[in-house]
Amino acid sequence: MVKIAVLGDSHIASGGLPNGCLLNMVKVGGFDLLVHVGDLSNEQVLKELEGIGRLVVVAGETDPMPLPDKEIIDVEGVRLLVIHGHQKEARLHLRRMVNYFNARLVLMGHTHRPMVQDLGGVLVVNPGSFTGFNGSSETMAILELAGGRINIRIQGCGWFNEYKYGNLIVRADELASILSDPGPASS
Repeated sequence: MVKIAVLGDSHIASGGLPNGCLLNMVKVGGFDLLVHVGDLSNEQVLKELEGIGRLVVVAGETDPMPLPDKEIIDVEGVRLLVIHGHQKEARLHLRRMVNYFNARLVLMGHTHRPMVQDLGGVLVVNPGSFTGFNGSSETMAILELAGGRINIRIQGCGWFNEYKYGNLIVRADELASILSDPGPASS
């Protein structure tokens, strides 16, 4: 089994990563790989993440340092396409990119909203914003890959939502509204 921490949209203009529950989880979580889907926003954040473990990172629109636009990773028999999501080609031609690279899992950011979506044989995962930038919740994704199976956890501070490939896929905020709905009144 390979365990991956997926971070995104840190948007730290200066300085390093802020201490908090998610950073502590990344440091002690026993991850085989860290993936940052872009918008680190400064080189100190990049260096700190490289100091934690093996890192794959792609460029977001606010990253001043030279980073690749996309990465392709093969893990446990699953091909991952890593992009930020701000690129026109990513927004307009995601399915074409997935087919071209033969990817089964897309890791992308840009929206700051955690999401897991099944596009019919291809999963798209957005970890949300690692720092809670612009009023969003602090979130990350945790992936466990083993023998072609994918388990995904959207992790916040003090809560998580977990999905297995092929199960009902909903965003964390949608799940909260489903769970809080008492359903039809009984007569």
